[in-house]
Amino acid sequence: MDEEEDQFLPEIVSKAIKLPGAKVDRRAFLAKTFNHLKDTELAQLVDQGPQSLYKSKDLIKIANRVVLNDTEKSMVFSFAAGLL
Repeated sequence: MDEEEDQFLPEIVSKAIKLPGAKVDRRAFLAKTFNHLKDTELAQLVDQGPQSLYKSKDLIKIANRVVLNDTEKSMVFSFAAGLL
């Protein structure tokens, strides 16, 4: 990722946060997403944000994995609802 993309990432995230949607328990979400971390690392992640432990390119990979997982769940629920 180049410097230009690094500058747009915080802006995109801040705009996405303002969109209406479901409330998420931040600590629980981070604990589930980064379940391989030790307690001290998880505490740092929650207090200082994921960027304190990971590079931007790694966070993008993690975000893509989370989105793909949520998309798959949504598709399964939609399919199941269509069967009823």
